[in-house]
Amino acid sequence: MLEKNNEKLEKISDDFLIGKDCAPDKTIKMLKQLNNYPDHEAVEILNFFARKEINPEILLHIVQMIGKYKHKVSVEPLIEILTYYKKPDDLDKYLKVRCATANILGTFKDDTAIIPLMYVMNDKHEYYKIRLTAAEALGKIGNIYAVVPLINIATDEEEKSVYVRESAVKALAMIGDERAVEPLISVIETKNGIIDKFTFLKERIIETLGKLGFKKDKRIDALKKALFDESPHIKIRAIEALCEIEDDIILTLLEPMIYDKDENVSRSAINALYLIESGEYLLGLLERHNLPQWCREEINEILTEDEEDDEEDDE
Repeated sequence: MLEKNNEKLEKISDDFLIGKDCAPDKTIKMLKQLNNYPDHEAVEILNFFARKEINPEILLHIVQMIGKYKHKVSVEPLIEILTYYKKPDDLDKYLKVRCATANILGTFKDDTAIIPLMYVMNDKHEYYKIRLTAAEALGKIGNIYAVVPLINIATDEEEKSVYVRESAVKALAMIGDERAVEPLISVIETKNGIIDKFTFLKERIIETLGKLGFKKDKRIDALKKALFDESPHIKIRAIEALCEIEDDIILTLLEPMIYDKDENVSRSAINALYLIESGEYLLGLLERHNLPQWCREEINEILTEDEEDDEEDDE
């Protein structure tokens, strides 16, 4: 039965010109015919094609079609694509294919893909794009087995790609495991005051600390320190992250930020205070004689929008 089925699939692959080294456009156009097949048949055919086709343009299209069906039987052929094309001569040629494959494996949320994805993420000979895609795919799968490897990447001072570290931080935010809190805080503290390529890494960490629901006091303390960073971007991210945490002290921490010398920081503080409190609270701020002009402008814009929304609701 299996041999007969393989013969059938071989015939179909010949009809679709799979593995025939022909013009990719012609094969890709023919692949659209699979939309007329029942889903289970289309998936079986695409899985077979994925193991036979070597043209990266056609293979990318096959992988993308597999991703639309999201059928668990496709996990194994996708893992094969992710791990097979790792030879030095293939890295450039199949980069887009493997990135798409890693991303799709993440959306399948199948634990079988965890180890292959970690293998790719940890391989420093790989291009950073496939490594960061693998990291984010692990976050999408959400299995706590990936937490420690992701922490190791996020906190690795010798990691050459800050983008890979950022993706590991994003993945940790998706998983939401308590073990990530203190290692991420340590990265912020060791890089405190540095305005360079690490700024974006710190921003991702600060965003993550706002979302994690563990060790509130330690997170608040770390975000409080970030409010005094040299980078306005870090201050803004810290303000936004503090808004995610419910605690009476947040108001006390944010209110002084309206007097920050950077306009964008103080405007962000106004918006944060509005989210935590209300329009009435902003009206009280307008009574302060030392309130920066741009804060007055921001408050008036917010209150005007509120009035317009109320008028729409009345209609």
